[in-house]
Amino acid sequence: MRLIIAFLMAWCLSTGAFAATAPDAKQITQELEQAKAAKPAQPEAVEALQTALNALEERKGSLERAKQYQHVIDNFPKLSATLRAQLNNLRDEPRSVPPEMSTEALNQEILQVSSQLLDKTREAQQEQERVREIADSLSQLPQQQNDARRQLNEIERRLGAAGGSAALSQAQSLNMQAESAKLKALVDELELAQLSANNRQELARLRSELAEKQSQQLDAYLQALRNQLNSLRQREAERALESTELLAENSAGLPEGIVEQFKVNRELSQALNQQAQRMDLVASQQRQATSQTLQVRQALNTLREQSQWLGVSNMLGEALRAQVARLPEMPKPQQLDTEMAQLRVHRMRYEELLNKQPQLRQIRQANGQPLTAEQNQILDAQLRTQRELLNSLLQGGDTLILELTKLKVSNSQLEDALKEVNEATHRYLFWTADVSPLSLSWPVDLVQDLRRLISLDTFNQLGKASIMMLTSKETLLPLFGALALVGFSLYSRQHFNRFLERSASRGGTGTPDHFSRPLRTVFWSILVASPLPVLWATLGYGLQEAWPYPLAVAIGDGVTATVPLLWVVMICAAFARPNGLFVAHFGWPRNRVAKAMRYYLMSIGLIVPLIMAVIMFDNLNDREFSGSLGRLCFILICGALALVTLSLKKAGIPLYLDKEGNGDNMVNSLLWNMLMGAPLIAILAAAVGYLAPAQALLARLEAAGAIWGLGRVVGRVRRRGG
Repeated sequence: MRLIIAFLMAWCLSTGAFAATAPDAKQITQELEQAKAAKPAQPEAVEALQTALNALEERKGSLERAKQYQHVIDNFPKLSATLRAQLNNLRDEPRSVPPEMSTEALNQEILQVSSQLLDKTREAQQEQERVREIADSLSQLPQQQNDARRQLNEIERRLGAAGGSAALSQAQSLNMQAESAKLKALVDELELAQLSANNRQELARLRSELAEKQSQQLDAYLQALRNQLNSLRQREAERALESTELLAENSAGLPEGIVEQFKVNRELSQALNQQAQRMDLVASQQRQATSQTLQVRQALNTLREQSQWLGVSNMLGEALRAQVARLPEMPKPQQLDTEMAQLRVHRMRYEELLNKQPQLRQIRQANGQPLTAEQNQILDAQLRTQRELLNSLLQGGDTLILELTKLKVSNSQLEDALKEVNEATHRYLFWTADVSPLSLSWPVDLVQDLRRLISLDTFNQLGKASIMMLTSKETLLPLFGALALVGFSLYSRQHFNRFLERSASRGGTGTPDHFSRPLRTVFWSILVASPLPVLWATLGYGLQEAWPYPLAVAIGDGVTATVPLLWVVMICAAFARPNGLFVAHFGWPRNRVAKAMRYYLMSIGLIVPLIMAVIMFDNLNDREFSGSLGRLCFILICGALALVTLSLKKAGIPLYLDKEGNGDNMVNSLLWNMLMGAPLIAILAAAVGYLAPAQALLARLEAAGAIWGLGRVVGRVRRRGG
């Protein structure tokens, strides 16, 4: 034990001796001045001495950071205990607002608390960012230490071989000594940074939690201040209105100008109430955006910290994906700029009303006589009340514009955080297994999960969601519109069939409108194929709006996501009619088109519902059923896609034509083999646990194939016009 202590003491002394070998900055500065003034000029010596000074400055920064890291290591128990004590000492209830505060005092307090809230929110975000930076640095520290030690050994070797007494040699020697001292300090800094990383992360988490709780208390106090200010303004306005109306009731035959001011004051009072309600809503949206941003950043930090262990267990990947799935969606764009512009227009109107008050004092009676003393008293009371209302509206409007600006900033911060999470999810989780591999117990898991799904009160939720959809104005009107569109489509189908017959009968003639006919056929085919997808999208929207029922919302997400596929399939069916675009205008063989559309009903009746089910399971209960029921649906989708692709290939549809216009070539065969093999590879990947990557890659490949086919149709129409 004594030998170990002696060795550590000797090591510390040697470290101090090495630290003391750093050259003196004052000496280097003096030599730098002499080198600059020397004749002839010594640019190389000046550069070496200036580099030495820069190295000493960097060394000073490394020593300061190493001192901070050492302080964290030595005092971590005390620092963490202090932060936890501050957390425990925070009161759960916010500060109470004194009821005797005046309007001016409330405005001043609101400004101060708003500034404090902004500082605390920024502090919480900065601490979370510090946690992320520390986590990111842990993977880089070993390499940085190796690089610093390698550079230090190189400098030490060169320093030992240096010699000579010339000015340039001395300057280069001082430069190498300073560089050596800088690298020694850097090595110590990096070692202490690695040793103190966990402590610094924990302290940053505690400081972030403390700042977050303090910001929550300040936010609640700020909301109480605003509520009291709004209620105080409304009470004062109501009392003033009641007093003037009481005077008016006791006076008969008031001039029209005075009666008009009663109406204006009532409108201003209602505007003040609406402004207060809007202020409450904006404050609530701000709190929601701030809390969601903190939640997203915490999830981002967790994802980055745990990413290095993803290859150890599939359960960790499942847990992280579930956490990401619980994050809020991207905020919808709000018309905040338009609202702020409207507020500025209202402000101009209120200022105009204030400026008109001197003119209103010139009001006369209907017969042109001046107002009586009683009428003047009523008018003065009205104008005084109007002035107070206008001042309150102007102050509240300025505050509301400021709060809307803050809300806009909060939403942009939430969008940035969600984009970072999406990028991190793609980087860390895309190529990792998200479910357990298939085993012999998978059929049992399927039956159990199916029972659990039914036990979630499935049919009751769907029934209540349907009732909610049929009784809500937001969903009932779009549903009626979609049903009317479907009815109109059924009514006009005969006209569409006659149009196709007329267009097909002239398809081979050399009339001048040979290009417009295919375009009209495309247009009317798309129009006729649209009502059912519109109805499908309306049903999805209605289910999404049934927010009290999670199962209905998840089904609505799946229905909405399958609308584009349903639309494309129905458009292709319209194009594939015997007198449609493919046969009548493109001249494709009717038997080939019929073979290609052999599985049309299967696409509508099987693939679309299965895709809807997969998306539903991904959005339901933190992907609880994705590994069993969701995987089964995906495997069935892959099998159906393989059959559809095989049917399209047998129909002889070329994906690539050579220069002679022949589809029988190696590139075409390769593309078809890729499309046919992709579903089978996706089944294998899903079976071994890579369900989400298989879904994403297969969806992209099929989308690329659909875009390729669309490009061929567009190109054929253009060639038709050429």
